[in-house]
Amino acid sequence: MARIPGVFRGGMALMPSVEARLFHGTRDVLPAELLPQKELVATLTRTFEAFGFAPVETPAMEFVDILLGKYGADGEKLIYKLAYEDGHTLALRYDLTVPLSRLVAMHPELPKPFKRYQIQPVWRADRAQPAQGRFREFIQCDVDTVGTSSLVADAENLAVVHAGILASGMEGFLIKVNHRKLLRGMIAHAGLPATADKEVLRVVDKLDKIGLDEVVAELSKIGVDAAAIDKLVGLMNITGTPDAVLASAIERLGAEPAAVEGLADLRAMLGHARALGVPEARLRVDLSLTRGLDYYTGPVYEIVTTEIERFGSLGGGGRYDDLMSLFGGEPVPATGVSIGLTRLLTALVKLGKLKARESATDVLISRFPDTPVDAALACAATLRDQGFAVEWYYEADRLKKQFQYAERKGIPFVVILGASEIERGEAAVKHLATGEQVTMTRDAVAGWMRARLTPKA
Repeated sequence: MARIPGVFRGGMALMPSVEARLFHGTRDVLPAELLPQKELVATLTRTFEAFGFAPVETPAMEFVDILLGKYGADGEKLIYKLAYEDGHTLALRYDLTVPLSRLVAMHPELPKPFKRYQIQPVWRADRAQPAQGRFREFIQCDVDTVGTSSLVADAENLAVVHAGILASGMEGFLIKVNHRKLLRGMIAHAGLPATADKEVLRVVDKLDKIGLDEVVAELSKIGVDAAAIDKLVGLMNITGTPDAVLASAIERLGAEPAAVEGLADLRAMLGHARALGVPEARLRVDLSLTRGLDYYTGPVYEIVTTEIERFGSLGGGGRYDDLMSLFGGEPVPATGVSIGLTRLLTALVKLGKLKARESATDVLISRFPDTPVDAALACAATLRDQGFAVEWYYEADRLKKQFQYAERKGIPFVVILGASEIERGEAAVKHLATGEQVTMTRDAVAGWMRARLTPKA
C-alpha cells in the first residue's frame, strides 16, 4: 500500500498533508481590499435604493436547464456544472439576470413593475485576467426593472450606473449604447438574412478582444461575403456625438424598419437619460456594441473607463423582453444593468483612488506591564459605545512596537493607558498621521479624536 504523506506529532500521523493552493482564476480577498469593497458596496446600495430598487438574493446554484439556452453557445461553454448527479442537474449561476427571471416566474404575486437590486458572486469558466479584474468568481451589482416596456426604465439604468460609478470616485468613463433592432437592420442592410443574426453578432462581440482585422477574418470564415463585411464595418465606424451618429445611421438605414425602430428608441432613451442628469459628454452611440448574450432584445449598453487603456468594460446590460417566456409563461418586458464590482475595484486601485487599509479599527488601546487590564478594557467598551471601532493590544509589549502595529494596519489613533493614567482618570492619545500626542481626561478622548477622524473613503 502506498504511504500517504502526513503531519506527525509524537510519532502519530494526524492527517494527510495537503498543499495549500487556489483554483486558477479564483483568489483570496484580504482586508486591504475587502474593507474598501464593503464601503463601495454601501455606496452602490445607497445609489440603487435612491432610484427605488429593493434587494433580493438567489441561490449560488441553479438547475442546469434553468441556465441553458439563455446565453448563446459561447456563454454556455463557461457555465460551471456541478458534479452532483453527473453534472446534469445543478450548475453555479453564470449571471444574476436569468436567476431573476426564474424568481419572477415563481412569484407572480410580485408587484409590477418589480424593481430589484442584487449584489452577489457569479462564476464563469473564462480566461482569468487579474490585471483587468477578470476572475472566474466575481461579484456583480445588478439593477433590473421587470414589467414595463417604458424606455424611461432603460434610461434609469444609464442614470443609476452613472451615479454609482461617479460616487465610487471614478471620473473618466463613458456609457456606450446601441440597440438590438438597429443591429438587425444593419445586418439586413448588408444583405444578410435574419438567420445570420446570432452568428454575426457573436463574432462582432469579440471586437474589443481580437480587433477589427480578426473580426473581418472570422466573418469571412462563417461565410459573410466581402461586400456585406464592408457595409457592416462602414456602419460600425460611424463616430461623433450621439445625435450625429443617429442622424448618420438613419440616413443610411432608413429603408430598414427594424433599424428605424431601434434608432427611435435610442433617441428617446438618450433624451430621458439627459433629463435624469446623465451628461451628454458621457454618452456614446456605438454601432459595434452587441452585448453578446442571446437574451437581449432592445437597447443595450456598456460602461468603459477612459483612464486605463484596454481595460475592458466596467459593466453593461440591456432590455430582455422575451426571457421570462422561456419559463413557460407569457413574455414580460424587462431591462437591467450590471456593474462588475471586482472590475471597478481593480480600476480604482490602478488609478490610485482607493487607499488600502488593513483594518476598520479607529482606535488601538495600548498597554504597559502595569496597565490594569479590566480598567483599560472598560475604556475600550466606553469608546465603542461612543461609535468608535476599538482594538485591544493583547501583549504588554514595547510602546514603539504597538505604534508600528497600528501604523501597519492603518489605525489612526492609539490611546495609551498605564497605571498612572488610570489612577488620574486620564489617557494619552496619539494621532499617528500627524504625530500629535496629548494627555487629557478620559471623558475628553472621544471628542478629541472625532474632531480629527477622517471619514472612511
